[in-house]
Amino acid sequence: MGYCEYGPYADRIIIPSYASSGKLNYFTSRTFKKDTFQTYKNPDTSRNIIPFEMFINWDLPIILCEGPFDAIAIKRNAIPLLGKNIQSSLMKKLISSRVKKIYIALDTDALKQALKFCEELLNEGKEVYLVELPGKDPSEMGFECFTNLIQKSIPLNQFTLMEKKIMLI
Repeated sequence: MGYCEYGPYADRIIIPSYASSGKLNYFTSRTFKKDTFQTYKNPDTSRNIIPFEMFINWDLPIILCEGPFDAIAIKRNAIPLLGKNIQSSLMKKLISSRVKKIYIALDTDALKQALKFCEELLNEGKEVYLVELPGKDPSEMGFECFTNLIQKSIPLNQFTLMEKKIMLI
């Protein structure tokens, strides 16, 4: 992470993302001041990347979360979506990689999107877990509490996925 002393990012923490090659592929910034109009500020460029790719082991379970601070709090093999959507390059990599288990940990306001991603990945033969967050995101919960949630998660199947979708109606 970096800190910029001058310019439009002067009151922000910069969080870089690197491709598997080690090349910078994106960055995001978050203000450290309270009561700021724009909490996050992102570059005007495509988000169709694999965030934090340099730090991902595709042979181990993957955790998908919303923001970079969530991924940092999770610590292990976490990919921030930089929002609530899985970009096409990340979805292709998830499907084509050797990763077997995928945990989806999106905020409660993104449950509909999370279930859509669960269904797509289940249909591709992945073992998918929906991590139901208790009103806090992983960065608010902290590593230990989030890890307990992960350990209590059970894999979805078509039946449990349908049950969760019906509960949204």
